[in-house]
This record gives sequence, C-alpha cells and structure tokens, in this order.
Amino acid sequence: MLPDSLQHHPVAYEGVRFKVRRVELDRRDGGKQRREVVEPADAVLVVPVLDDGRVVMIRNERFAVGKTLWELPAGTLEPSENPDDCAPRECEEETGYAPRKCEKLVTFFTCPGFCTELMHVYLATGLKHVGQSLDETEKIEVFPMTLDKAMTLVKNGEVQDAKTLAGLLFYAAFVRDGKGRA
Repeated sequence: MLPDSLQHHPVAYEGVRFKVRRVELDRRDGGKQRREVVEPADAVLVVPVLDDGRVVMIRNERFAVGKTLWELPAGTLEPSENPDDCAPRECEEETGYAPRKCEKLVTFFTCPGFCTELMHVYLATGLKHVGQSLDETEKIEVFPMTLDKAMTLVKNGEVQDAKTLAGLLFYAAFVRDGKGRA
C-alpha cells in the first residue's frame, strides 16, 4: 500500500505484478537523492496446521531465483480483496487444504527500504483436504511435517524464503500452544 506522501511521485514502470515509482528524497546536505520504490500488491502468508499438529509446507518452484524453495503458502491480494478472504483462498489453492478457521497472527513489511509490500500472516486450522487449485504457472508440491522437522529445515538453512522464516519462527515462538511447546 502506497503512503500518501508518495502518491505524487511519477510511475517509472508499470508491470503486471507491480509498479516502480521514481522518488526524490531530501538529503541532509540540502541536495536531492533519487530512489525507486517498488509497489506490489499486499500479500498473505498462511501457517496451515493439521489437527495432529503437523505444519503443511510446500516446495514451490521460483523462476526468479532459479530454485525450488521450502515455503509456507502465500499469495497476493486481488484488487480491493481483504486479507481475511485471501488467506483461506491461498491456503486451499496451494496446499489443497481448506481451513475452517484463519486467525491473523502478525503483519510486517517485507522490504521497507524500497518496497511497500505489507505481509499479513495467518494461522489456518480445521483443515479439510479438498485438492489443490494451482494457477497455470505454479509448480507446487505439498509436504505436511512436524514443526520440529520444519524448524530443522530452518536451522540447516534449507528455508531460504524470508516470509516463511518469519511465519515459522513466529508460530514456533508465540503460538503453537501459547507456551512455546508443540
């Protein structure tokens, strides 16, 4: 979401998934410094937890980095879509599990030094398997696993996606039973 203070700055590039604005910042010495601000839509991240306590992780092929990454399901909000509606939709589409309940856990900026994206993190429970509904370009495999296994992937550096790191660590530290135990 673009702050009002940046609305008057010109759009330098408009793509399918984001805009780039050219911004002039005031320097301490009185001069100006040109920067760019990337404006994607805001997004959701979902921590899907099965009734037995396993976390539903995915392996997601990411063309931009040329790798298949361990991730939690996530997705971009459609224009004027509420994050509360986006979270269950993305969970179901990417994992094949429809949540009975989605509870917002935390919200954070992904890269506030140059990007406006706000990430809304949800806990999804009461999961019912209904099958994936992937976009034409998505290549996603589903892997339910214990939280201990997911945290081992984090510790070993196998989870390289920042939003997934944030979501798993928040869940492990503050949510799993309110006492930090699975």
